[in-house]
Amino acid sequence: MGEYQEKVEKIKETVGRKSLFIQRVPEQIKTRFMELAKAEFEDDYGMLLKKLVEVYDGFYPTGHEGIEAKIDILAEEVAKIQEQLKIQQEKKPVKRMLSGRIIEGGRK
Repeated sequence: MGEYQEKVEKIKETVGRKSLFIQRVPEQIKTRFMELAKAEFEDDYGMLLKKLVEVYDGFYPTGHEGIEAKIDILAEEVAKIQEQLKIQQEKKPVKRMLSGRIIEGGRK
């Protein structure tokens, strides 16, 4: 635990001290924010805020990437199926006589 605390202190020194005052925060959100900061960032509100902004900007996965990837795969599959159906519809049906002879354009 000592090494971790030293790393946290080093990050705090590197980042430097800045002040930010936020008003009109719902009590439940404030409490949750403080709990997250304590549990994950040793009460460092700035680092938690940084992480939240990075998640919002897409730097970290939000959990929807898997679903979005599956939707993209499904969309590609649907496009392929539609293309195959279109090709099949464009082909002229082959007409055969009982003997197996192919009839094209009304000629025998």
